[in-house]
Amino acid sequence: MTPIPANTPERQRRRDPREERVHEVDALVPWEQRQLFTQLFGGDDEGSGRSASQAEMKGSSDLVMVQSLTEQLLPRLLSVSTLPLSVAMYLPRLGRINASIRRKKAGWDIELEAQQITTTSWLQDVRQQCERRLAESLALPVQLYVANSAPA
Repeated sequence: MTPIPANTPERQRRRDPREERVHEVDALVPWEQRQLFTQLFGGDDEGSGRSASQAEMKGSSDLVMVQSLTEQLLPRLLSVSTLPLSVAMYLPRLGRINASIRRKKAGWDIELEAQQITTTSWLQDVRQQCERRLAESLALPVQLYVANSAPA
């Protein structure tokens, strides 16, 4: 009887010819490839596939975060019994947001104060979207204010 080794020998893998290529730095790149690269990764927004997708992604993430903010505010507005109302909310990626809610004769006044500077900036950018969404849901006008606060 012949002894059988415990470990079976591995087959040597075939070498890919691309691995053996020597990359030359001085090689000329065809004009079409340079144009394609410039369009995909160029700094201008026109014809730039990457910039367009980043803008779309930012817009969709803003929409989701606005929806999350209004979903946290609406139940509190609808069930409020004593005014003025102070609410502390926590939103993922935005942090803590304090809301001061007051009811006026013709609608609502809401002041938002974020703990993070980036969140304050974001709230200022999407303030009108939040106002519209809340006004549609409440069927009353909503005035949304963003407090300019510095972190402590």
